[in-house]
Amino acid sequence: MEPVSLWAAVEFTACNGSTEALLTAAARAGLHPYGVTALPGGFGGRCAAWRYPRLAALARKHRVRLRIRRKLGLYFRLRPLLRRAGLWAGLTVFVPLLLFAQQFVWYADTSSLTTGQAARACAVLREAGLQPGAAVTEAKLTAGEYALLHSGEFSWASLNFAKGRLVVEAAAARPKPDIAAGTLHGIRARCSGTVLRTNLTSGTMLVQPGQQVEAGQGLIGTARAERDGTLIFAPAAGTVIAQFEWSDTRTVPLEETVQQYTGACTRAYRVTAFGHTFSLPAAPAPEHAAVVLRHFQPEVPLLGLALPCSVEETCRYVQQPETLHRTEAQAAALARLQSLQALYAAWPDAEHIARKEDCTVNGNVLDYTVTYTVAADICG
Repeated sequence: MEPVSLWAAVEFTACNGSTEALLTAAARAGLHPYGVTALPGGFGGRCAAWRYPRLAALARKHRVRLRIRRKLGLYFRLRPLLRRAGLWAGLTVFVPLLLFAQQFVWYADTSSLTTGQAARACAVLREAGLQPGAAVTEAKLTAGEYALLHSGEFSWASLNFAKGRLVVEAAAARPKPDIAAGTLHGIRARCSGTVLRTNLTSGTMLVQPGQQVEAGQGLIGTARAERDGTLIFAPAAGTVIAQFEWSDTRTVPLEETVQQYTGACTRAYRVTAFGHTFSLPAAPAPEHAAVVLRHFQPEVPLLGLALPCSVEETCRYVQQPETLHRTEAQAAALARLQSLQALYAAWPDAEHIARKEDCTVNGNVLDYTVTYTVAADICG
């Protein structure tokens, strides 16, 4: 197939008159008909559409009857569409709208981040006003980078915006080396205890295993002496594992009114699009409900194309009061769990050595007292 047939060509037939003279004259005029085949009383062929009027003029001169059999090429397929005023009106509206929409976030590209990093980055950027559907300015991009850095999750961050696409690049924050995390004021004991083992990273260790220490006593100093007696100052860093007792008291009612879920749920939506946020009509919020927020970017059904907007869905799960009855064993187990949670909140690295607990029931209440013997880092 000739390349001209892809754009605009005419397939024709020529009969009567001097058809051979017509072919000779067409070749001399540079019209270059192609695909010429013999037909009864003449021939058939093709030529470029813009050359056909000149070929028709030569045909009249040689008394040859020329007829178009069909029109080929993309031009003739598009020409009916170009005659439609609605198409031009749509383009007139669509093109400026498309250019206008490019100043808003259509898509946040976090492909360079892990799944967890991407979720945290999107949450931080949402707080900075850089969610899908929001207008983008240089000030917002700078504020977004600043927010990512000060979130503590990233050591480096860069935001680039072009044609509706927000590219998020960041590097995860690295933990500080122990020596850099040290203090210049020395480390003191958080509580009393017996030292079990020590680990010095920087500074001078002031205690040794087996030693009894009191709360507030110095554990690691910031100065050490060289062989010649010269004092050298260094940040105090390290760990001192000591054995000590930790006590806790809990009160758990045997009968308690709690909020239970009924299974009913109401939803409310807030949409951010083209730099504006508006709320959709929703049912009245129930009086007692647990609230769960979810953010997502809607897509075109079946096509999977993300729309340039973001939706905040507020789910309110209805609750109603119910009376909960506990046995003494259940109340004791709950109190024990609460005490363990408090222990690990205060001493995350605690190792259990022993436990002594006491449970008494006074009326409708269980009083729980426990004393744990633990080993943990007492550096404060």
